[in-house]
Amino acid sequence: MEFTDLDLGNFYRVLAPRPTIIVTTVSPDGKVNAAPFSFTMPVSSKPPLIALASVPSHHTYQNLEQTREMVINIPSEDILQELWITSEKFPQGVNEIEKAGLTQMPSKKVKPPWINESLAYMECQVERILECGDHNLVIGEVLKVGVRKDAVKDGLLNVELVKPLLHLGGKDFVVGDHRKTVDE
Repeated sequence: MEFTDLDLGNFYRVLAPRPTIIVTTVSPDGKVNAAPFSFTMPVSSKPPLIALASVPSHHTYQNLEQTREMVINIPSEDILQELWITSEKFPQGVNEIEKAGLTQMPSKKVKPPWINESLAYMECQVERILECGDHNLVIGEVLKVGVRKDAVKDGLLNVELVKPLLHLGGKDFVVGDHRKTVDE
């Protein structure tokens, strides 16, 4: 086999596809924010910890740093276009859930809402933030998990039915065994 060098700035592209999430937060003055992330992973089962990497200049990160709460929403193919709307650069204080036409639901353990159209959601409290180059790693303890009844089969995500989104890069995603691009 023959190999070629890849630009180091794109190293993460060979770690694709990656699970895609929508993180919801609330600013200190109560404004709801939502944004998609694919730099995310579970980091511990006991206690249940999940991590995501964010650019410090993003509104989502600023809310996480100030309020220390978030909800991680697991989207499906059904809301790919809406997910993309949440990635747009809206002014601080604009509710991306409303802009995307999604439905926010009240959380039980944290202030940020969860998204009703998601497959699952995790209410989290930020435990630690680590500076990591051009991103900061946010580690949250999962306090509550909600999952759509049809989204789980034999204790695992029913991927054949619910078709979770996996991010390749840019507007390109993988759903099941095919590639899907966000429409303009």
